[in-house]
This record gives sequence, structure tokens and C-alpha cells, in this order.
Amino acid sequence: MARYRWVEPVPSTSGTFDLHDSPLLSQILVQRGIRSRADAASYLSPRLDQLGRPANLPDLDLAVTRIRAALALDEVIAVFGDYDADGLSATAILSRALREAGGRVRTYIPHRVHDGYGLKRDAARRILEDGARLLVTVDCGTGDTEALGWLAAAGVEAIVIDHHQVSVAHPPAVAFVSPRRLDSRYSFDGLCAAGLAYQVARALVGDRAAEPLLPLAAVGTVADVVPLCGDNRILVHHGLRRFDSAAGVGLRALARDADVDPSGLTTWHIGYVLGPRLNAAGRVAAPQPALDLLLTDDPLEARRLAAELSRYNVQRQRETERMLGDAEVQLRARTSSSSLMVLAGSDWSPGLAGLVASRLVEQHHRPAVVLARGEDISRGSARSIEGFDITGALRECGDLLVEYGGHRAAAGLTVETANLVELETRLGRLLEQTFVDGIPDPALAIDAELYPSELTLATTELVAALEPCGAGNPAPVFFTRGLRAENAHTSRDGKHLMFDALASDGSRTRAISFQQGSRLAELQRLRHVDLAYSLKRDRWNGQTRLDLEVLDFRRSTAL
Repeated sequence: MARYRWVEPVPSTSGTFDLHDSPLLSQILVQRGIRSRADAASYLSPRLDQLGRPANLPDLDLAVTRIRAALALDEVIAVFGDYDADGLSATAILSRALREAGGRVRTYIPHRVHDGYGLKRDAARRILEDGARLLVTVDCGTGDTEALGWLAAAGVEAIVIDHHQVSVAHPPAVAFVSPRRLDSRYSFDGLCAAGLAYQVARALVGDRAAEPLLPLAAVGTVADVVPLCGDNRILVHHGLRRFDSAAGVGLRALARDADVDPSGLTTWHIGYVLGPRLNAAGRVAAPQPALDLLLTDDPLEARRLAAELSRYNVQRQRETERMLGDAEVQLRARTSSSSLMVLAGSDWSPGLAGLVASRLVEQHHRPAVVLARGEDISRGSARSIEGFDITGALRECGDLLVEYGGHRAAAGLTVETANLVELETRLGRLLEQTFVDGIPDPALAIDAELYPSELTLATTELVAALEPCGAGNPAPVFFTRGLRAENAHTSRDGKHLMFDALASDGSRTRAISFQQGSRLAELQRLRHVDLAYSLKRDRWNGQTRLDLEVLDFRRSTAL
């Protein structure tokens, strides 16, 4: 039985499939809302001069004026960022730009567990003691009014550069640079912190000097899973193109340590290889080595730090799998049938709770709250499904929570341990009220049907024109009918499903389905299958071959 509800493309009769010389590419572009050849050209070949003008960001002129005054006075400038890959990339962008302009810069990154998100009084006190006269917050600061006010009273002025939802009219700062402000004239409000920092860097040091920072902007944008459209698509497109030549020695060392060719980097490599390594330090230890990697210009230091981050990533993977296994044991032992999962472990890491929650949602298609259980207080993360606003639901349960924050699909929270049962009950009730007829099967949007003769490397080269792909611009999903699955088996750990997809003409393509090893017997029972998949190019021993990354399969409708 298919895991998803397949949403197959509707054939067009409008005559609009002429956006590109390829009918297949034209069909995919139309599916994505592109209606003219000019828009198609802009989409497939985005230009840097199409980026929004930094001057249209609110308070940008105030921020640049205050920074230049600090440079002229030789003031110590503190840059305070966040501990995730976006915040780290944004901190590195601003720090490098300020140093390029001749600034004396001190950087600060909070510890995920000990400090939590945002600027707190302890960090503000360190910044004051270190002699800073100007603070620039990046990827945080919008809601940090208490700490910013304390610093202002102590004589330290602040510039807030943040992309999060604006919850206050204006934090206590000399400039509040945010595309989310209601008075913003900037043409695109979807920038992440790294993209926003890049625009500030352009205004500070000029376009030519800022261009080497594009790879950092690309890493932060992809890792933060913001939609790859508008300015984000432009930044990632050009950041990937310049990665091998312009990325700092740290990013290139991280790629090589992970056996990734810097000249062939894609959004997949950032999202699944480099981003997790940058995040791993903050999840299992402290984030400072990741920031040091992005700031170093010493090749030897870069290699050492890259190896350290890779070790942290292995630790992160092992701990995540352990927590996931514990969570599944808890689920199997339950007697209640709640459609929402609230799970807690006394030896779980709050830094990994979001990863575990995401995996549980993927496996069970139910919202999940995963918490590190403490005697009095439990901390963790929540992840949701399409159609259920998890942060809105937490707001409804605010009397049970110490603190919370996030967006529709993800949130962080702290709750009194004594309230965990009541929290699950009330969240479950809200979920049932949202989906009166039960949670619908997740949809899998399919871009086009491919015939076996089209399963070639030439097709993958054609589809590659749609890169960069990611959130808001997913890799195209295709389906093919009437294939036979031969040599089906699981990976050594039993998690992944692998087989050969055999067509009636005798052609054979290797296929892999991640996290679906439990469906081996189901696949073996089916004589013919329809496959829904993405096309992948795999290089091994100098050879390039086509792979199908299978997202779902079903009994064939072709026979």
C-alpha cells in the first residue's frame, strides 16, 4: 500500500508548454507557476543584479552609518549570532565584512543547552566586559528587549539584523534591519539570516568585496530550509557556482573531509552533508568550533576543525538513532491511541529533540513533541504536519508551558514535567478538532510521468537546470508505471530498501528507497509496481550512473 496520496499532473490544454525547448522542462515549469519564456529564463538563469536593493531594507542606512562611525572611532564591535548553521553563516558573513572594512570584531555564539536561543543577560554582561561599544545581533535580537535594554543603559548601542517574525514594534536598538517589518520596502521577505547579512555586507563593503561571501550565504539559506525562490534562489545559485573558488578554506576543508567535491556541490550536499556537520557541534557539544571553521584562513586549522566537526556529526547520528529507538519503544508500549505524540526521555539531549521529532513525523505522519525530561522541567522541540499549526497549538496550551516559540511547522518549548500528560491530551484534542475526519494521507506531488526510455543520464542533465532545489522548489518527482522490482533487499542495518527497476524493454536502473526497509516483503509480493522517484546522478570509481531515489511505490496501474 502506498505511503502517500499521489497527486499526478493534469495534462495541459492551454498551449503553454513552450517555455523551454524541452517539453518536459516546460511542463515542470508550468507546474511551478511559471507562465512566460521571460520568467522561465529568469528562473533557470538567475542573475545577481536581480537581487533586491539593500537600501530598501528598513534602517539599513542607520545601521551602516553607525557601523562606519564605530570603524572610524576604532570601537570594538561585538557580533552575536545563533548556534545553527544559518546563524553561524550569518555571523561569519558580518564578521568577515567588518574585518574587511578594518573593524575590531569579537564574535559570540550562545550554547544551545546552557544559554538557549537569543541574547540573554549573561552574554550581554560578557559583551560589556569585553569593551564593546557596538553590538550587532544576527539571526536573533527581535525579541531580546530585556538584554538589549540593559546594554543600552550601560552605554552599548545595538543593531539588530534578524529575519524572524516581528513580535515587537522596535527593539531597543539604533537600527532594526528586518525584511519582516511592516514598513519594509524590500521586495522579498523570505531571506534567512545569512541572506540578510549578505545584503548588509553589500551595503557596507560593496558588491565586489561581498561576492566571496556568497558561498556562506548559500550554506545558511539551504540549511535554514527557507523557500528557494526570489532572492534566496539567486543567492544559492551564485553561492554554489563560486563555492570551489571563493568559499573560505574552512568550508572547502569541511567538504573534502566529507568526501564531497567542492566543484560539484549541490543543495543536497549542503542540506545533508555540510549543514548537519556545522549544526552537530552545537547539538552535542558547543558551537564554537563550527564558527571557528567558518572564520579561519589557516588551512591546517581548517582541516583540524573539519575533522572535529565530522566526529561530532558521527556522535550526533549515533545519539539520534538511540533516541529514535527509545521513542519507538515508548510508542509500541502505549495503550492510548492519541494521534499526537509527546515523548520524553530522562537521558535524551534537547539539542537532538528536533531531529528525532522530524524523523517521527516522517515515519508516522503525526505531530511529534520530543523532550529531554528533567525532574521539574523538560525541554525539547515539536514538529508538525501540513495543516496543523504547532506553534498556534502550543499557544492554546500556554498555561502549561514555561516558554515556547517557532512557526507553523516547528517549535521549541519548555514545559513543567508534571504537565506532560495534560499537554499531550490538550494538543491531541486540538489536532482532532483540526482534522475532524482524521489526519489525511500525506500528498506526494508528481511533476511528470517518465517512460522507461527516458530513464537516462541525459534526462538528469536536463532536470539539473532546475537547480538549486530545496524548500519551496523541490527536486522534480516523476513516476513510471509497470516496472518489476528485482534483487530487492535491505541495507545492512535494515533501514533502506534497494532493488533493480526492470522495464519491459529489458533496461535496468538501480533504485534505493531511504527509511523504507520495513516494506521489503510488500515489494516482493508485487509482480509489477509503479514507482514515484527523483533522479540522481551517482559517481563511483570515476563512473557516472543513474539512480532512482524512490519516494513511494504501489501496485501497478498499468497492467
